[in-house]
Amino acid sequence: MSSHYDNRAGGSVASLEGYAVFESMNQPVTIIGRDGAILYGNGAYRDLVPVDGNDARLDWQHPFFPEYRARIARAYLSAMDGENARCFAVLDSKARGQIPVEICLFPLYADGTVASIAAIMIVIDDRLVSFDPSTLSAISEDNFRYDNLYFEFSPMPIARIDGEMRISKCSRSMEGFIGYSCREILEEKGATLELLFGPESDRIKKAVALLLAGESPFQRMGEVNTADREGNRKVVNLTLYPILEEGRITAVEMIMEDITRIRELQGRVNTANRIGLFTDITKGFLHSLNNTINVILSKTQLLMQITEKESVMEGIQVMEESAMEIAGQVKRIQNFIVSANESGEDTVEPVVDVIEDAIEFSKMQFKVYNIDNTKRIEVDKKYYSGVMVNTKTRLLREIITSIILKVSDSIQKTGEIHITLKQNADLCLAVEARKDTGTPPAPPAFINIFTGADIRQVADIIGLKIIEEESPDSYAIKVMFPPPMIIDREKRESEAVDYRIRDLDIMVVEDEIPLQKILFELFDKMGNRVFICDDGKKAVEEFKRAPYDIVITDYGIPGITGIELAARIKEIKEDTITILLSGWILDSVRPYRNVVDLFLPKPFKLDVLLKKIARAMSERK
Repeated sequence: MSSHYDNRAGGSVASLEGYAVFESMNQPVTIIGRDGAILYGNGAYRDLVPVDGNDARLDWQHPFFPEYRARIARAYLSAMDGENARCFAVLDSKARGQIPVEICLFPLYADGTVASIAAIMIVIDDRLVSFDPSTLSAISEDNFRYDNLYFEFSPMPIARIDGEMRISKCSRSMEGFIGYSCREILEEKGATLELLFGPESDRIKKAVALLLAGESPFQRMGEVNTADREGNRKVVNLTLYPILEEGRITAVEMIMEDITRIRELQGRVNTANRIGLFTDITKGFLHSLNNTINVILSKTQLLMQITEKESVMEGIQVMEESAMEIAGQVKRIQNFIVSANESGEDTVEPVVDVIEDAIEFSKMQFKVYNIDNTKRIEVDKKYYSGVMVNTKTRLLREIITSIILKVSDSIQKTGEIHITLKQNADLCLAVEARKDTGTPPAPPAFINIFTGADIRQVADIIGLKIIEEESPDSYAIKVMFPPPMIIDREKRESEAVDYRIRDLDIMVVEDEIPLQKILFELFDKMGNRVFICDDGKKAVEEFKRAPYDIVITDYGIPGITGIELAARIKEIKEDTITILLSGWILDSVRPYRNVVDLFLPKPFKLDVLLKKIARAMSERK
């Protein structure tokens, strides 16, 4: 099949005989090369767009009205990227006048890359032209007088760059985008390419030069950073295409798609991902810190048993108290960084302990106020009840913390927060602060843990009732606990344990060497036979060889987890007492009560471990 268009793709596209199928189509079809050259047009295209010679190109010689070049450029570049694209345009046909068409562009591949583009034109009824406002200028004015309307009403910023790399024309939308008026831009009073795009301006100028020289049909610059008059950073997608006037390229138009908001949202997502990663790292760090504190506490207790000097005893006690204080802070942080799916299980805790954790966590924020010299806040607390609650206690901690921080916002400079727990008909927690007098109000700085949700919405999850009370000189929030949540008054365990831990076979499965040595020393001196192991699978094999009375295992051991080890131990010898230790926060232990007899979170005191083991052994006897 012959054609009066040259195949200039240098053999990168199929021969024109491969396009025979297009000759049978009623719709105009043309094949466009990567350089914008028209490689082929079927009969319907040749009838619609008669072209003389072999120099037809898509860039500046295409037969469409100029106001559509931005659409055609974007569709063309999308097709060059391997995407199917479509756009609307009005064809300037010498034979038939103005013809509205829908252009569908499909990439054609050779050797795995886009070698050319097939453009199919679907002629639309002339009446549909009236539905596209951008065609009004084409109907009423000649090709280049459309600029007035096009630049006046374009939703995206557009700038025309001349051969001297100056902005010679710009749309009204560009004024709002960068903050300079069109007059200031055209007079180069602040908005040159260099000032708008900084280091990126050289790359943009090179692309403009290629277009001015006719060496490229369109240019997509991708994401480019810019800034407005106030210095606010913006991100735009740039598309450049040439402008033809009297048969020659005279300028290049640059259309800017503002994607600043999209990038900001992506940045927030990335930040959230980094926070999630930081949270995971923090969990691992706190786990290691718990193990270290556990070693310090255990070693101090062993030293207390052998020292006789009062000064040494006092020093060891100070070390123990400091370690316990750090352990408490670590536990509070662990409770707050735990993920939602880990905190959904109900637990039983003294309500005072929950409130104390919330207070201590809030004090961390108050210390920041003190360092910044913005606020100085003290806390006064009174407890008239020692009940225990059965609920999602981690969520309860977060609610109480948010309440304390919200009440603290009513204090501008210096003040005191009063926290009172009472139980009459209902259990009530009141958090109150007196407002500063004579101090102008500051913008609210309330740190809401539950971003996007009101405290009441979260409180409803566990059945709490929140009441706010405000007067000219004070602000208070009260929390009413539902009766089903309160299960008992706090009971202290008896100090007396009849059973003594001696003459027993005890296996310790722990990969922390210092803790291995401490537990071995503890039980060995009490007259027990102690086996130390640092691997779960090896522990199972040892237990099969010689069953033990007590197995103490860490959760995160090599081979298998401590829970899996306890389950296998129970299968071999059901009456063995299994004790699980962990520096991680574990809510998954409760379903394994049949395989885990005791669970102690790290750090723990040795005397607590011994009492719990003795009580379990006594109950067995």
